[in-house]
Amino acid sequence: MTHTADAPETTTSARVRRNPAPVILAVAVGLLVVYYVVVLATGALRTTTAVPVGGQEEPSGDYMTLRMSVQDVDLTNRVVQANVLPIPHGDYVGAKAGEISRPLRIEVVSGGVTTSVVTFPGESIVDPTSLSLTLERGDTSYPFDQPFANFQLSVQDDDSGDAVPFEVDMSNSARPWVMEAQRGAADEQADRALVPLQLDGHRDALSIVIVSFYVLAILFTTLMAVVTIGSAILRHSLEFANVIWLSATLLSFPALRSAMPGAPPIGTTLDFVFLFPCLALIAVMFVWTGAHLLWRESAVLRSRSLEDPDPTPPATS
Repeated sequence: MTHTADAPETTTSARVRRNPAPVILAVAVGLLVVYYVVVLATGALRTTTAVPVGGQEEPSGDYMTLRMSVQDVDLTNRVVQANVLPIPHGDYVGAKAGEISRPLRIEVVSGGVTTSVVTFPGESIVDPTSLSLTLERGDTSYPFDQPFANFQLSVQDDDSGDAVPFEVDMSNSARPWVMEAQRGAADEQADRALVPLQLDGHRDALSIVIVSFYVLAILFTTLMAVVTIGSAILRHSLEFANVIWLSATLLSFPALRSAMPGAPPIGTTLDFVFLFPCLALIAVMFVWTGAHLLWRESAVLRSRSLEDPDPTPPATS
């Protein structure tokens, strides 16, 4: 009598690994929270912000308030565009709303020359007037640049020529700039009193963060290009698709540079430290890989003889 042994049962246990999806979701939610905190903290959603003016005392009695609103900071043309609206107080208030009782003359001296002269007739309604201020670029350290404008204001009675006391109420509508102003002591001259003002600006934190992401994208793309092309060369697997990718990368870097928020003209420290070296590296790899592929693929055209395949079919057994 024969006995057959039962085959041992084999049990297979499934390999259990941790699901990374919750961690990825938590990181994504955390990045969104940080983004919204930065947006709310920097006031990026506010279209107009108040500009503090240091060194200024509020006058009393009969005086004017110059409500100045910064509209644009043009780094290319080196000008600051602003609107100014005089608001009368005391005896300068006219009989009607928004009217001044006496003729007024406002002069703006910027860059050492009188750039704007605005006159308002007496008993007339005043309207905002646009001004242009000369800007010192200060953008070599973009995005940590701090452009500034030095100018002088003079407010006079247009009939008597007497100086009119005034205060400056400034606001900023030029995003993404954060502004602050400083008022100095008046310079008494023979025919007028010039009050110096310095307007300083810097970019908000959100713009700096976005520019940092653009710079990281340029750096990582360059490193990926070096690794990809280097491994393709070592493995003798360089293809025409690598050349196309390098050419697209070479064209995309200037587009990324122009897309940065408030990008100034080319020539900043950021360009010399990050953009130009990455462009040069990509360009060298593009030229070298293109020349290598051109020489390799044109070997058949440079050969004087061609080898035809054997037309004899293989023997069948």
